[in-house]
Amino acid sequence: MRVNKNNNNSFIPKKSIHDLPSLKGKKVLVRVDFNVPIKNGIIQNDYRIRSALPTIVAILQQGGSAIVMSHLGRPKSDVTYYANDDQDQDQQKRTFYEETSSLAPVATRLQDLVAQEAKKNTKIDPKDVLFAKDCLDAQEQVDRLERGQILLLENLRFYKNESSKKEEERLAMAAVLVEYADSYYVSDAFGTAHRDSASMTGVPKLMSTGSSNSSNSGGVAVAGYLMNKEIEAFGKVLADKGAPRPFVAIVGGAKVSDKILLLEHLMNKVDKLMIGGAMAYTFLKAQGHSIGRSMSEDGETLDLALQLVEKANERGVELILPIDHLCHTEFKNTDAPFVTDGVDIPNDYMALDIGPRTREAYVEILSSSCEAVIWNGPMGVFELPAFSKGTFALAKAMADNTQSRGMTSIVGGGDSASAAEQSGHAVRMTHVSTGGGASLELLEGKTLPGIASLQDAISKSPQ
Repeated sequence: MRVNKNNNNSFIPKKSIHDLPSLKGKKVLVRVDFNVPIKNGIIQNDYRIRSALPTIVAILQQGGSAIVMSHLGRPKSDVTYYANDDQDQDQQKRTFYEETSSLAPVATRLQDLVAQEAKKNTKIDPKDVLFAKDCLDAQEQVDRLERGQILLLENLRFYKNESSKKEEERLAMAAVLVEYADSYYVSDAFGTAHRDSASMTGVPKLMSTGSSNSSNSGGVAVAGYLMNKEIEAFGKVLADKGAPRPFVAIVGGAKVSDKILLLEHLMNKVDKLMIGGAMAYTFLKAQGHSIGRSMSEDGETLDLALQLVEKANERGVELILPIDHLCHTEFKNTDAPFVTDGVDIPNDYMALDIGPRTREAYVEILSSSCEAVIWNGPMGVFELPAFSKGTFALAKAMADNTQSRGMTSIVGGGDSASAAEQSGHAVRMTHVSTGGGASLELLEGKTLPGIASLQDAISKSPQ
């Protein structure tokens, strides 16, 4: 049995919102991930907003007020905030706005969700959600905030400081944000926990360490309910103690080269590694199989794939590849996908999903020899109905076994989470992550700065 050696600070228990003293009359700075899809001003999926609601509601029902901040998309801002008085005043007054990246529609949706919550919770007063059009010029609105009220700040990325590579620029922005709060910062933004940004690491640093001139130095930086849920879920299978055995990883997606670190890290932890998606065809091609016109990588990546197979053998990990495929001559939906007889794919076809025999074999592994499973990457082009069967079958198997016998099932964010939601089985799994990039980096064995910056629930062991 493999021994999990992990010095990842992301799994050290963090102080949580329930560790805070009374929030009555307090203004709490809350970092959330409201990076939701918006089209023509209409939110297409509000899952991330709903996921952060318990933390926001907890603050309101204690009589506190919530100053909520997030990013949205990748606006092309050219504006940097400077804290020094000797900077060019014209530069200092410049602002940036991009309608398609504005959080204004989110404020409206948040208002609706809080109103719905207020109908069920008598401790919530359905007050208007305020919206600050400039995240770094909101002090007047902060001062007017009433108990039990929410202020949503405009997109943090309207200032380059938020994602700047220069710490002094990030801290300049963080110093303004810190002043909005009464010594309390709550992070519920797991989706951006892998970012070293002004709001994710700068604010906790200034608030917790007393390293700024802020009146809030020495404050508290803790995790919200959603953040804690993410930490606990991934920690259950990836931390030192290790997952229940047998432990299976399902890895899909397009490129082997994108998931080298993930595959190598998981080989130290899992008993079986089931491969699907386009990356499977790179492995099969490296082994000398015909893959037709299927997507694959060439050159050094083929050698890398063979090295990964060898490493799996050396570490006693069963690396499992598809034994048949669903194919088509074009990258589009079809009423009658071609099913291969075996591993090899005819020259005129491209594989777009795992085949029925592979599907059956993978489901059988989850049902008979698996106590914990972590899933990152779809098995095929699940957006096309004809090629969604493999992905959705595994989602159902994960959910069925979670419900029937308590198997631990963790779904990484991104496409895997979208597929789980579309399958209709997400609610029956142990945990579906809200963070694509963040969950990927955890699976690679990396420490997430947005988690490490929060205060530990217990003291670290002496070095």
